[in-house]
Amino acid sequence: MEIIGKYLIQLCATWKPGVEESDTMKIGSLYGFELFVKCQRETYDDKVIFEYHYKNILFAESKESGIKYSWNQGHINIDNPRISARYFINAIDRVVALKEKYEKNLQELEQNIPLLKQLVVKPFEKENKLAQFKKDVSKLEREISIKIQDNQMKQHGVADEKTMEIKQTPVVKIEKSLLPKKEIARKSKGIRV
Repeated sequence: MEIIGKYLIQLCATWKPGVEESDTMKIGSLYGFELFVKCQRETYDDKVIFEYHYKNILFAESKESGIKYSWNQGHINIDNPRISARYFINAIDRVVALKEKYEKNLQELEQNIPLLKQLVVKPFEKENKLAQFKKDVSKLEREISIKIQDNQMKQHGVADEKTMEIKQTPVVKIEKSLLPKKEIARKSKGIRV
């Protein structure tokens, strides 16, 4: 165990990828998992200047699923070779617990799918009320714009007769509705020129 631990510590401390090489190197396999060392760039701030440190991390990858497992965020214990030798075993031991956790989450989500589908299909109950509120808002906007025009006319000294004409002119505001439109078959009439 001590020899394996020293080898892993040495590998993490000294391995650097070549110029044309990948930043990941396979170092072996264990219980059907491929074992890798990867050179990872970490950013740190040094007096308002960003600098980079390169550190090697270790992980095990499942051949079947391609999922990567690590222990202690990929960093190995450099103080104790016996603990370092167990790094990959500790990472692989997490597989069962993670699998159970994600299967439980998946079951909960699958149970919620029918409820969510019902909510999506259900029509909006207060559509008529919303349409009425929109009409009221447009009416209030019209009244506000008319009052603003009246006040501007009074400030500039325009005669009240012209103001009366403006009040009688309807203001129509067309807005896009966020509600789904009901399809209505329309026939268009036109004149060819």
